[in-house]
Amino acid sequence: MAIHFPKSRDEWLTLRHKYVSSTEQAALHGLSPYMTAFELHHSKAKDTYTDFEAGERAKWGLRQEEAVARAMADDYGIKVRKLNAYVSKDGTGMGASFDYEIVGVKEGEPAEGRVLQEMYENNGPGILEVKTVDWLQFQRQWPEVEGEREAPAHIEIQVQAQLHVIERKWAAIGVLVGGNEFKLLVRDYDADVGKAFEARTKQFWKDLKAGKVPPAVFPQDADLIAHIYSYGDPSKVLDAQGNLEIEALCTEYMDAALLKKGAGDRQDAAKAKLLLLIGDASRVLVDGAITITAGTVAAARIEAYDRKAYRSFKVTKKASKNGAKE
Repeated sequence: MAIHFPKSRDEWLTLRHKYVSSTEQAALHGLSPYMTAFELHHSKAKDTYTDFEAGERAKWGLRQEEAVARAMADDYGIKVRKLNAYVSKDGTGMGASFDYEIVGVKEGEPAEGRVLQEMYENNGPGILEVKTVDWLQFQRQWPEVEGEREAPAHIEIQVQAQLHVIERKWAAIGVLVGGNEFKLLVRDYDADVGKAFEARTKQFWKDLKAGKVPPAVFPQDADLIAHIYSYGDPSKVLDAQGNLEIEALCTEYMDAALLKKGAGDRQDAAKAKLLLLIGDASRVLVDGAITITAGTVAAARIEAYDRKAYRSFKVTKKASKNGAKE
């Protein structure tokens, strides 16, 4: 195990490019909501890293991390410390960044019980992963199974990969739900899972060196493929006559284009007809639990161009009591 202390974002990204990180591990198993194995292959095959910008939700999540960690320290009687390190596991091609680590216990009886204190006393230092999610996302993606809350698969994978890399026995996942509700998940290290991750990661780097590309996943990889093949050689002609697969895909593409155009035309016509009928009403109640909202979005100056005022337009149908659309 090697511990690195990057002094800048550029240095951290350079390190991350050399390893399959704990957040990228799920891509190797087809369980990442953010990237596929095909995309990961092309990312690591480049000589340098590609920088990325966090979305607004991720940025605010990072800002709330420290508050959640400090609150956990107070409520559960533990000592936490920011882990400003990038850790790699020798000979595996695996690496990981971390939020916090649990490094001790406080005196006195904690308000929320001794569960984390006991984990530290029995297993030594653990890692603390902090997540912030909205209420609806939590209900949909963090299911309760036999009385125990489960994190989404890519987060469970992330935590086990972190434990394998840093060689620790346990982790806590602190989840702030909707900004005002806290949930705690405690995870033991699973050595068999860690070994499986290690074997899969080694195979990934072996395949990368050999030029063996994982199969693309559609439609997720469509934009990346379009980018990879963005240049067409004007002097090159491919004779694909007799290639039944290309012929079938051409037919599929043309059929889809006609369906897309037809659907768009029908939607535009229906919208125009509805506007003629509703006039300047911004909200319309319709039989069948249907509601039309058609407010005015004001004109605005956006960067280097003027956006004209326009009507927002949305047709919704009230959900039934069981959550399905009526």
